[in-house]
Amino acid sequence: MLELLQYAFGQQALAIGIALAVAAALLSPFLVLNHQAMIGDGLAHISFAGIVIGILLGSEPLYIAIPFVMVASLIIKYLATKKNINGDAAIGLVSASAFALGLILIKKGQGFNISIESMLVGNIFTATRAELILSLAVMALSALFVFINYRSLLLITYDADYARFSKVKVTLLNYSLAALTSLFIVIGVRTIGVLLISALTIFPSVLASSWSRSFKNTITIGVIASVIVVLLGIFIAHPLGLPVGATIVLVYAVTLLVSSLVKFIIRR
Repeated sequence: MLELLQYAFGQQALAIGIALAVAAALLSPFLVLNHQAMIGDGLAHISFAGIVIGILLGSEPLYIAIPFVMVASLIIKYLATKKNINGDAAIGLVSASAFALGLILIKKGQGFNISIESMLVGNIFTATRAELILSLAVMALSALFVFINYRSLLLITYDADYARFSKVKVTLLNYSLAALTSLFIVIGVRTIGVLLISALTIFPSVLASSWSRSFKNTITIGVIASVIVVLLGIFIAHPLGLPVGATIVLVYAVTLLVSSLVKFIIRR
C-alpha cells in the first residue's frame, strides 16, 4: 500500500484527502448539531447540475459549479426562513430540481462525453492540480472561519435565540456556513462523488460526540478520526481497485460500529 506514495498522483490524492477530511470535520459539528446534516446531500445533487452545465459550456466545470451551488445554498437558507417551508423541505425542493435539470441536460446536451457513474462515485486519483489547490483553500477557509467565529458559532448551535439576543450576526454566519459548505461539497463531488460526499460531513461529528465531553474535543477528535479514516480508505481502495469514496464511507461505517460496540462494553 505504501508504494502509492512513490507516485505523484498518489501523493496528490493523499493531500486532497487530508484537506477534505479536515474541512469536513471542522464543518461537521455545526451542521449536524444544527440539524442541517442533509444539506450536504442536497448540495451534492445541486453540484451535479452545476458540473454538467460547466462541461456542456466547454469551460472548467468547477468554475461554473462553485457559484451555481453557492447561489443554490443561499436560496435554500432563504427558503428555510419561511414559516411554511422547513429546512428539509427547502433542501429537497432545490436539490431535486437541480438534479433533474442536470439529468435533462445530459440527455439533450451535445458533446457530453463523461459517464454519469464517474460523476456519482468520483475518482480522487484523477483529480487535477486545480482541485488540489481548491481542496487546500477550502481547508484553510474552514479553519479560519471556525477559529474566528468559534464562540458565535457555538452560541448559534446551542441557542440561536440567545445568540441573537447577544448581538451575534446569526443570519450572516448561517449564510457564510452554507456558502463554505457548498464550496466543500463541489470540490468533494469531483473526488469523492455525488452520492457519498455528504457522508464526510456527518460521520466526524457523530463519531466524535460519543467520546468527547466538550465541543472543542468533538472538533479535535473529529478531525483526527476523519484524517485517519480517509487515509485508510485511500490506502485500502488503491491496491484493491475499489472506488475510493465508497471505501472511505465503509471504513467510517465500520469505525462507528466498532466505536459503538466498545462504548457499550465499557459502560457494562
